[in-house]
Amino acid sequence: MSDELKDIIRQAYGSIIERKSLTPRWGQRQMIAEIANTLSNIPLPGEISAGPPAVCVIEAGTGTGKTIAYAVAAIPMAQALGKRLIVATATIALQEQFVNKDLPDIRQGSGLEFSFALAKGRRRYVCLSKLDRIMAQGQGESGFLPLYPDEMGTPSAAEALPVYSAMLDAMG
Repeated sequence: MSDELKDIIRQAYGSIIERKSLTPRWGQRQMIAEIANTLSNIPLPGEISAGPPAVCVIEAGTGTGKTIAYAVAAIPMAQALGKRLIVATATIALQEQFVNKDLPDIRQGSGLEFSFALAKGRRRYVCLSKLDRIMAQGQGESGFLPLYPDEMGTPSAAEALPVYSAMLDAMG
């Protein structure tokens, strides 16, 4: 990792701490260093890894600054490598907090320029082709065909038809 990249990470962290009137934490600085070092050990395309796989596991309680730590380390690293950073969360609530609060705060407070978008998995959206197939086959009226094979529970036809019809109407 270049000294210039280290400086960018340090400045981003320092800016957030100053702008939010936070106290720098040793543990948070250690997280930033571990994440940055781990990411810098990932071989670039065409390179052969000289050591074990680059893995970093961090466990810390709520409110310890994990999000700031991994963001100020990973965002500049991704930018330096011309890569996109993908962050997966364990819960929808954490996803919403990350996108609606944490990332805007980090962007505003760190001095880093970056964009972000939310990508949601299939469980957050209806599959229009499966919904059309259900309705075309009349199964919305006579029975229930799960939109996804791993869904549990079977509503009655009387419950399913209004729901499916409303979904189709809402989609235009």
